[in-house]
Amino acid sequence: MAPNWFQRAYWTLASCGLAYVLGLAALTYPAVQRNATYLHNINPTLWQNLSDVESFGFLRGQVTPFTVTTADNETIFAWHILPAHVYKEHQDQLIQDAQLSPLPYEEIASQQDKKNGIQLLLNDPKAILIVTFHGNAGHLASAFRPGQYQNLLGLSAPSQPIHVISFDYRGFGLSTGSPSEEGVTLDAVTLLSQITGHTMPSSIVDLTSPALQSLQLTTPSSPHSFIDPSRIIIVGQSLGTFVSTSFYHAWTLQLRRPPFKGLILLASFSSLTKLLDSYSIKGLTPPLFSPFAFYPSARTWLHDQIVDKWDSATRLSELVTAKDLPLDLTIMHALDDVEIPWPEGWKNWERCMESVGVDVAENKEEFQIWENEDADGGGKKVVRWERLRKGGHNKITTGEGVKVAVLRVLDGD
Repeated sequence: MAPNWFQRAYWTLASCGLAYVLGLAALTYPAVQRNATYLHNINPTLWQNLSDVESFGFLRGQVTPFTVTTADNETIFAWHILPAHVYKEHQDQLIQDAQLSPLPYEEIASQQDKKNGIQLLLNDPKAILIVTFHGNAGHLASAFRPGQYQNLLGLSAPSQPIHVISFDYRGFGLSTGSPSEEGVTLDAVTLLSQITGHTMPSSIVDLTSPALQSLQLTTPSSPHSFIDPSRIIIVGQSLGTFVSTSFYHAWTLQLRRPPFKGLILLASFSSLTKLLDSYSIKGLTPPLFSPFAFYPSARTWLHDQIVDKWDSATRLSELVTAKDLPLDLTIMHALDDVEIPWPEGWKNWERCMESVGVDVAENKEEFQIWENEDADGGGKKVVRWERLRKGGHNKITTGEGVKVAVLRVLDGD
């Protein structure tokens, strides 16, 4: 006799409960946890060739693939992408000299007999560089990401060319290693150190990362030119907001290096631990930790098992309150983001404002801005919050909103 509906419902719920418990138990292991967080093993390079840039919507010679090597000997893969009008001007030579295999950054930047996009960037004092930090899973050319780069390149003009660099964190795409909070922060520091020509200072304040400390021993020297941080805008999306915030914090407050022109965060989270309290898969499931709502000690224990905390809210508040540090920060989120609901981005804005004594609890306007000029000449701080009506979690990167955000940074609005 077939089991009745009650028995079926019982065993279905019991199976779901068991799967949930086993899943949480597995996630207490760092390797499993990091695979679930970064999803870096979803790697389309197994069947996609990142050297075939035309298959991703770019032209032969428009993209220059390159690598940088970190202090802990990981190889980080990156793309430099030219704006169309600069490419058109040098098209014949770029096609003739196009490289398919990535070379080390310094080798490409120092080439005398070939033309490439990186040289055109370094030799143009008017050029602006946007460095993008992508989200989890895939590689730098997966899904909507090429569209994001093309969207940003669309802002370029002969009077102010805009170039784009994107890179894969360790363990993603063609980059070696496995991701961790410390590791991917080091990847970003290494990349931007190469581009800006920075070496480590003689003293490092409050720097606890062994990998970052090891950079103190490196002294890169090269005949090629560099680009000043004041001409670089950092744009992070989703997981990339964690990485870009951690990087910016390490770069300015730990390594005491000059700030960048702007930091734009799209679909950001306040921290990984707080996100897991409210995270729902595609908005279809209950929050991941909701069964522990009435068991605070169990929830605290689960929080303690998270190896990469990614506390962006704290780092951002420290950037906002840091003395003698100019800052141009934009926090942007879409109302229809079901992956990471907009209140997560709001928490970052709220934490920043709390740190400077501004109460925004009752102010839910879609666009808000806070400005402060240091009376002692330490520079201007600008923090913007913008909630778009549409854009979702990923399409926000290819919409007009992010272009306007970049223009605000460029114009100082």
